[in-house]
Amino acid sequence: MLRCQKCLTILICVSILASTIPSYAEEEIEDLIDIAESKGKIIAIIKGRKTISVNLRPKEKVLWSGAKGYLGTFLTNDRFFVISTSSGAWQVLPLKLDESEKGVVSLSPYIALLVTGDRAIGFDAASNRFIETRLPIHDELLTAKAEKYVAVVITSSRAFGLAAETSAFTEIRLRVRETIETIKITSSKATIRTSDRLLTFEASGSTWNEHRLN
Repeated sequence: MLRCQKCLTILICVSILASTIPSYAEEEIEDLIDIAESKGKIIAIIKGRKTISVNLRPKEKVLWSGAKGYLGTFLTNDRFFVISTSSGAWQVLPLKLDESEKGVVSLSPYIALLVTGDRAIGFDAASNRFIETRLPIHDELLTAKAEKYVAVVITSSRAFGLAAETSAFTEIRLRVRETIETIKITSSKATIRTSDRLLTFEASGSTWNEHRLN
């Protein structure tokens, strides 16, 4: 009888612990926002009911648009627009002259990512705000990708990771003469193999971990 009570107590503790750990399971996420450009406006329809629009400026042109999961985005020659199912309005980031021409956009259900010549900008659906980090001058952009719970920007000298529901990019530097061999990005993890190390960034930890190969 005592043994059964101990087993029951252990099972309850394990259940409580499991419920407190964030889940990054591969559940399918429905697209909850529809977007359109019409008559000088950009329009978002939230969950098929609420319509939110904003006027474009004269000569402002849409360069890229997309909607996925909880987010909708427009990139124009002047501004970066993002809306989420909970924001209630388009969030707008002004861009510098000609900055959008070098822009790379990637979108996941939870994170919108814009990378320009000298900065990376993320937008998190949970916080409804832009998160920015500067990129090294003269670095070559190797990868800029948003997956479900992580966004990763990799240049020739550094790697930057952003996890959903966090407030900042996390950075790790490459060493002198260290070269990148492979890059793999999944829904909640980024893995970079270099000539010296294995670098990983996970949504659950929001930090870069490194393992020496030599």
